[in-house]
Amino acid sequence: MYKRIFFLFIFCILIDKCYSQVAIDTVIENLHEQSSANPSEVLYFQTSKGIYETGEDLWFKAYQLDAQSFGLSDKSKTLYLQMINSCDSIVWQEKYPIESGVVSGHIYINEKLSNGDYFLFGYTKGSFYAKDTIGIIPSRKVKIVKNITHAQVPEPPKDSLCRFEIYPEGGNLVAGIPSILAFKATDGNGLPINVDGALFQDGKLITDVKSMHDGMGSILFTPCLGSAYYVELKGGKKFPLQETIHSEGIVMRLIKRNKKELTFLISQSAGTAVQPIYLMCQIRGMLCCVGKGLLKDNLRINIPLDNIPYQGIAEITLFNGDMEPVAERLVYVHPDKKLHVAVELNKHTYTIREKATAKIKVTDESGAPVQANLGISVYERAYSNPADPVNIFTHCYLSSQIRGRIYNPAYYFERVDKERSSALDLLFLTQGWRRYVWAFNNPVYHGEMFLTDEISGVQRIRSKRKELQGSEQLVQASNADGKDGLIFADSMGNFTVDADIMNDFRGGYLYLKPLLPKDFKPELVIMDCFPQIDSVRKSRQPYYPIVDLSEVMNMQSFDVPVVSGDSTILLDEVVITRKAVSPFRDKMMGKLDSLAQRDLNPAWVCDCASGTGNGYLNDYRGYSHHPVGCSTCGGPLKNKSVPVKGKSYEVIKYEPVGPKSEWIVTDIDFVVYNGPEFSEEELLRMNNLWRTQGYYAAREFYQPDEIDMQLSTPDARNTLLWEPSIVTDEKGEAMVTFYCSDINSSFVGVIEGVDGSGLLGNEVFDFGVVRY
Repeated sequence: MYKRIFFLFIFCILIDKCYSQVAIDTVIENLHEQSSANPSEVLYFQTSKGIYETGEDLWFKAYQLDAQSFGLSDKSKTLYLQMINSCDSIVWQEKYPIESGVVSGHIYINEKLSNGDYFLFGYTKGSFYAKDTIGIIPSRKVKIVKNITHAQVPEPPKDSLCRFEIYPEGGNLVAGIPSILAFKATDGNGLPINVDGALFQDGKLITDVKSMHDGMGSILFTPCLGSAYYVELKGGKKFPLQETIHSEGIVMRLIKRNKKELTFLISQSAGTAVQPIYLMCQIRGMLCCVGKGLLKDNLRINIPLDNIPYQGIAEITLFNGDMEPVAERLVYVHPDKKLHVAVELNKHTYTIREKATAKIKVTDESGAPVQANLGISVYERAYSNPADPVNIFTHCYLSSQIRGRIYNPAYYFERVDKERSSALDLLFLTQGWRRYVWAFNNPVYHGEMFLTDEISGVQRIRSKRKELQGSEQLVQASNADGKDGLIFADSMGNFTVDADIMNDFRGGYLYLKPLLPKDFKPELVIMDCFPQIDSVRKSRQPYYPIVDLSEVMNMQSFDVPVVSGDSTILLDEVVITRKAVSPFRDKMMGKLDSLAQRDLNPAWVCDCASGTGNGYLNDYRGYSHHPVGCSTCGGPLKNKSVPVKGKSYEVIKYEPVGPKSEWIVTDIDFVVYNGPEFSEEELLRMNNLWRTQGYYAAREFYQPDEIDMQLSTPDARNTLLWEPSIVTDEKGEAMVTFYCSDINSSFVGVIEGVDGSGLLGNEVFDFGVVRY
């Protein structure tokens, strides 16, 4: 008959021997140290839709959450953001300010981007550590197309490969002790395969094997020492049991669960001496409780769920009498602890350009109103990305917590019932399976913090003058709009531009200038974190959830162009080109360029006959001039005239590379003169300036008003609403309004958000728009 004990809080545990208390204290201390070495923040990206056309704006909201509680975190102040294509090339890279744990940002989708999947990768000093090769990089996948008609996603080719993997519950198989054996079958694309077969012992069938959810399943059997086991699937494929069967040891099984408690059965090999055992429960690195019991043969232990404060994955670890971890089990707890978001539209179907109103109500699991920070997007259903099964639940509760690619994670949060609870348990028995990766004698190393919220730099003096040693120095900071201020550097020249100054100077690049006489030859060395980010990012294995498109895609036809109310056809694309292209400059660089063109124009025209009849253009775009002594123009010493913008000239390059170092023509070209061209680096050095990335400029989502909707101009907006900062009132309520466009189609609304205590919420609604 089984003995039964109940879980106790750690301060209530009765310890028989002093060394036991010391051992437990050591384990707890090591757990705390390991938790402190883990990233302290989790990032989640909410985007305005799933598919974007080139030339559009991508709007996003990033939630910066405490890694343990999932409440909004204000530890980091700067978000480093990259958008990367499928070839691992960076197509966008900017920094954004984080305010009270939230970032609302904008990305411009360049017209030149090719069709394909792109990833938003986000990094903060508290979520991304150096030398961390096992952490999950916060990311969100979006699809970019030239036109929505090209947005259909082809199904992956069928793969005949069958990968069958077996995982014992808790960690080890011990001879003579009944154990759960979980399994998972996938193809070469990582998609699940439903299988049917049997487990054989020494060639004798002992039990059937059949997948119960997405290629996963489990069986109960008692392993025997010295026997050979294999699974044979229908079709004849055999997979031997590679797991070692131990002659003695301890096995832990979850045998019962309800809303109040988890029940575990702890068993050890027959004839083993009675020993104390310890069961430790933690969630996201937070120690919830520790219990102790004396194990003879079998022992039941109940874990009260009241001890676990949050929804998510609880880690239950079993220690033997020597405080060595011998088994571990992941269990999902409190699926009801979330924000319940309800949306009530004033209509279910609207006409084009009609005003819509949505009433939002947020409550907790008990029905009490909650003040929450929400983001809402409303867009045409055609811009939903069926290949991206990610939401705030799947990312925070699954993808950021267990390694590997999770298949269709949204399934586990569609509703709470026994079927999904059993499926989630299978996921943890297989994909969440590990042998005590947090073993205290060999803790996992997550690296060290290396990102900063500030811009750091040092002012160096190349002159041998020593008058400034030991005194403070000044650096001028300015932005493209002409705003400037002073920053103090210490006696060693070190300085920082803090997040408040960066926010005050927000608008793209920040320009820094040392305020020292030129004879000191000052220069600035500014730290750029993006190269180190790339180095760390490329060392990590990317894991992003996958889905079987053949099951979830509802392919639609987008062959009909959008037509406005007055029958104006909106063209797919209009391309305007011009012959002369000038490099883009922001206001600061444009000003520097204008000054340089006025004061430092090296280009000149000689009177020598040329192919254009306008003479030769000299010292332009890297082309040289005739050498001194030219019989016609005499080089740059005489017959010099100013080139005219818009005129065509012949340019010629002379170099002393002929026989006996004679000057000969090495290149000839024809150009249209557009004024002197200086590289940005040249312009900066001419003006003793250094440039670094500040915060990307704020943008505002366009939302038409009543007057705009009365205009006859076609309205082809496919995103009707993007509001990243909705805060519900004390009743848990908020109201939003928006206008429909000329697109008569089906639209989707997505609401996601958090409250102050770590509850997360997600809701999707839809409605239709008709012409009349």
